Amino acid sequence: MTDESAFRILGPIMTGPSSSHTAGAVRIGRAARLLFGADPQKVFVYFHGSFAETWRGHGSDKAVIGGLLGFKTFDKRIKEAYKYAKKAKMDVILKKIDLGHNYHPNSIKIEIIDEKNPVNLIAESVGGGDIVIREVLGYKIEITGKNVTIILRHQDLMGTLSKITHVISQFEINILSLQSKDLPREGDALTTVEISLSPPAELKTSLDNIEGMKMVRILPRLTEGEEIF
Repeated sequence: MTDESAFRILGPIMTGPSSSHTAGAVRIGRAARLLFGADPQKVFVYFHGSFAETWRGHGSDKAVIGGLLGFKTFDKRIKEAYKYAKKAKMDVILKKIDLGHNYHPNSIKIEIIDEKNPVNLIAESVGGGDIVIREVLGYKIEITGKNVTIILRHQDLMGTLSKITHVISQFEINILSLQSKDLPREGDALTTVEISLSPPAELKTSLDNIEGMKMVRILPRLTEGEEIF
């Protein structure tokens, strides 16, 4: 028998009714917003599987909109997410989608429309408010949001990974994991780095200055401030 934390068993403090269909949806929306790095103005949200069948009744629509607005799982404003989206001049279009049998039944696809910085992701809500981001910008990936995660897109140049790790180490930050995959069509690579703590703003600037760097996004720990103990 394995031990589980009370947080994992009870789930996060949240606006109900379901941790997977509400808390998870909030975090998926918030992850998309954080990857975009600003207030989105036009967003398409696609519900797959059981989400597609229950998103209105379980409030998953309000939850994901709340996340896109930057709300956390316990924010009471989630119940009036449509009102706050209108105030923020955020146009959200909600649709059903069939992503196929390879995707978790609690999956959401989000597309943030922007000429200079479009963002799209596919993430799944796996229970207890936990999520896994499976795709970013059309590329397969695996991010849980349990640690601070840096997502980088860069030219596939020799020595780039060592430069990335060197820059991070200069800020005395521990690297918990690093994954990198080639994007052969573009001659680029997509690298994700989980780190031990929230970095100063200067880290992003230093990473941006690495030769061949095209995109740097820092995704904070999505459970920050939501612990029950």
